[in-house]
Amino acid sequence: MPLFATRTQAKLSSQLRLITAGIVLAGASSAHAQQIDYILDTGVGSFNIGPSQFDANMTWLNTFETQPGGEYITNISVSFGDIEDDNGIPGSDIVTLAILADPNNDHDPTDAILLSTTTVQWVDTGFGEFVQYPITPTQIEGVFFVAVVMDVLQRANPASMDPNSPSAGNESWMFYNPKPNLEDLGSSPFILHMGASPFQGAWMIRAVGESTAGCPIDYNDDGVLNFFDVSAFLNLFSAQDLAADITHDGILNFFDISLFLTIYSIGCPE
Repeated sequence: MPLFATRTQAKLSSQLRLITAGIVLAGASSAHAQQIDYILDTGVGSFNIGPSQFDANMTWLNTFETQPGGEYITNISVSFGDIEDDNGIPGSDIVTLAILADPNNDHDPTDAILLSTTTVQWVDTGFGEFVQYPITPTQIEGVFFVAVVMDVLQRANPASMDPNSPSAGNESWMFYNPKPNLEDLGSSPFILHMGASPFQGAWMIRAVGESTAGCPIDYNDDGVLNFFDVSAFLNLFSAQDLAADITHDGILNFFDISLFLTIYSIGCPE
């Protein structure tokens, strides 16, 4: 097992060495951008919700207000319910995660503007257990929405809710559609504001934001991304230093490399 881990690590590191060939490592710090956790739930989801008598494309989302130091969403965490109908037939496990902007900051997503989407897979979680997904870093301001979208079978219940949330459902919404319509949620045939529903509570959806004052991979904190940052990340990754864990899942793997290259190609936020 140690031999396998060593070879795997070397293979991952070699991908970065391709873009640092011929570059001499310069001194760099391992400073990171500030991190903000966007959370409405208390960590205890006690029931799951889904369409009862029809198949649907289901969107459920939480509303948040941008906090200083958290203007750059890098991760979304979700606690799921089940994807099987009452006969035990499983539905699709494809999940779309989305970040949307609120153009008038009224906390109403029916006129939301889609900023980014990420396609992931459903994971069987227990109540209060979350799966974390790194996303393409998305810059937000003012009020914004974090949404989960799935094609759901009738009597399947993929959305986990916390009825003890202090928000009492006022910042959570649910939409049913024949097909995904993230670019026009207001046209959905079924719209439910959870605060005005029989199921008052917050969805178990969370997000991580980082500061736009710097980049999570700007290791020498000079406001630009260049070969010094690439070299610093490569050294940290090779040394298994969690300062290179930019997906914040406690593990150094391909996802950290992929997110590093994604952010590097985008550049530092202005």
